[in-house]
Amino acid sequence: MDFSKHCFTLLLEISYNNSEIINKKDLLKRFQMNIILVNQFDVYGGAEKIVYQLAQFYRTCGHRVCLVVSFKFSTDKIVVEIQNNRIKIFQKFLYLIDQYYSRQDIIKKILRVFQSNGIIKLLTGREKYGITDIQKMVNLAGFIPDIIHFHNLRGRHLGPSLIHSAGTSFPVIITLHDMWLITGKCIQPGMCDKWKDNCFPCPQSLSFLPVKRGISRNLQEKIYFISKAKPYICTPSKWLMDIVRNSYLANIASGFYIINNGVNLENFKPGDKKIAREKLGLHADCNIILSSGRDIKTNRYKNFSALRTVAKQLSEMDVKKPVIFLCLGDRGKSEFYKNIEIRFVPFTRDEKVIADYYCAADIYLSTSICETWGLTVSEAMACGTPVVGFSSGGLTEQIIHGENGFLVDCFDIKKMAESIFILLTNHQIREGMALKAAEHARKFFNIENTASKYLDVYENILATRDRKKT
Repeated sequence: MDFSKHCFTLLLEISYNNSEIINKKDLLKRFQMNIILVNQFDVYGGAEKIVYQLAQFYRTCGHRVCLVVSFKFSTDKIVVEIQNNRIKIFQKFLYLIDQYYSRQDIIKKILRVFQSNGIIKLLTGREKYGITDIQKMVNLAGFIPDIIHFHNLRGRHLGPSLIHSAGTSFPVIITLHDMWLITGKCIQPGMCDKWKDNCFPCPQSLSFLPVKRGISRNLQEKIYFISKAKPYICTPSKWLMDIVRNSYLANIASGFYIINNGVNLENFKPGDKKIAREKLGLHADCNIILSSGRDIKTNRYKNFSALRTVAKQLSEMDVKKPVIFLCLGDRGKSEFYKNIEIRFVPFTRDEKVIADYYCAADIYLSTSICETWGLTVSEAMACGTPVVGFSSGGLTEQIIHGENGFLVDCFDIKKMAESIFILLTNHQIREGMALKAAEHARKFFNIENTASKYLDVYENILATRDRKKT
């Protein structure tokens, strides 16, 4: 490694190690709480990773915690699975397909029709759930909770009636990781705002009228049950909170909190680019642009078509070195456009391997236009990788334009390609942004900060509840 690159890596590491972090001893001084977390999976995507790490951190701080999920894939005893063998077999089968086949998206859609309630949903638009009584969940946890914290409820067991049941006996907090809770069926409705009008008629569905009515009834059901629970609402971004405050939740929630999702800074931190590339078998003398996400090629929310178009536009520019667009999270044959390759890398949960990819990259590219909070963006920045993304969603709160990355107007592919070109051809700008990205992530994107803020919220809710009793 030449001296300048060595100094740059050293600067990143010094900046990283000298930043402030939460003192775990301070967290251990808190009074012990009994906490139940509820989510669809324990390990799967970004939201699942956040919830699982919260559970682990609470346990480290001495709290009694249980993560109750519809489908468990880890072996951690802190995680308890709701038992339903028939659904479990189907979901594990889908999981295996997801791991080993490139056409998994089509196969999963076909198989889900034959899952529990799948045909009902196809024909009526209605969403049905298995568990409506919180007592079963409490029995699974094995203790009486002080608070119940719901996250993604899009599982076959979990639904709004469960929130209502929980709210009759316990304080309830809900973290929205997407917009499903305020729509009839959509995780991210894009430009559609029919959720303000009961999602009827649903423009996202090409189905016949009974299905459209069923979708609207889903939202009405959510409004009915959640209004009775009067939960506390949390979002990872101001962008999503602004949407929440324009939804039915604005009039029924007991309180609102914005808590950014953090990352594990022990794993995601600046590293030596040359060593990272050697470990991953990547060429040292090329430009690497990384994008990541589960099913990145087939997941419509990841907007892979925009990435492909950016690659084509960049191929027409005067980039001296070959460019590899690394797509971490999917399988497929490489695509070539002049001196540019789009290469696919299978999904992995190993955070140290993922961190190596971030460290090996020159730029991280996010082409999603509906990220409530881009976890991969935070991870990339923590590793000292500048980010280029669309100016939408939570990304506007993560990336400081011109300082630690570039934000471009939605769908402005030309501007996105030009921003990448600037970073690839201007060493000084790229390394300056890399340094600031790592510093910003260290200050604002620490999972321990996230956990500490949630614990503050729990204590505040419990204290408020105690005052009302007296």
